[in-house]
Amino acid sequence: MTKPTKIELNLGNPKNGWLPIELKSAEFKLEFNASNIPENPTEKLCESLILAMNGIETEICWNLEPECYFFEIKSSQNGVYIIISKSSGKTENRNLIYELNGSFETVILPMYRSLKKFSTLEFDNADWIKIEQIKLNKLKELITERKHTKYE
Repeated sequence: MTKPTKIELNLGNPKNGWLPIELKSAEFKLEFNASNIPENPTEKLCESLILAMNGIETEICWNLEPECYFFEIKSSQNGVYIIISKSSGKTENRNLIYELNGSFETVILPMYRSLKKFSTLEFDNADWIKIEQIKLNKLKELITERKHTKYE
């Protein structure tokens, strides 16, 4: 059986409403700068992970003004499926860039750790708005619960 591909998500230091992002796996690498307009994508990522942990299909739009990257997250009994696509605008046709079938450990956990690390960074509110602590706490609770039930 092949080992599921693990992703790594690095959220850099935001500046003037732009956030450097790097997503990579063994065979794929994507680097871009996302805008916090019209919505904060790090907050949206946190919300999406909460939804995915509850088995709800979700999507994050990383706005590059005018282009967009979309991360669709679908969870099933067999694991977590992530689809990355790009479009020339929010409502335009999307081009598939990358698909990955992973697991809680290889997709959700790395994204959660990235958000956790990002929430400890010091930056000015003019550069980026922090993720609401209540959402981070909810996600942490779901992650912890999942880890414990998995190993019982």
